[in-house]
Amino acid sequence: MAMTLRLPDDLAQRGRRYAAELGISLNGLLAVAPREYLDARKRESPMAPPPQALAQAVARQVMAGPVRRRR
Repeated sequence: MAMTLRLPDDLAQRGRRYAAELGISLNGLLAVAPREYLDARKRESPMAPPPQALAQAVARQVMAGPVRRRR
């Protein structure tokens, strides 16, 4: 599903920098971050996952390649 996401400028810049550190695009980061965040909150505590766990999840997702969709 395609959608438009509006981020405050400072958050978008932070996201781009973090994604660049991981070697992925901002879109790649934003494709994985909400799922990882919500899954962590569901199974553990109301705290967000630590940055290293998120980075590992993003790397796994990126290495898996793009998801093919049925039409």
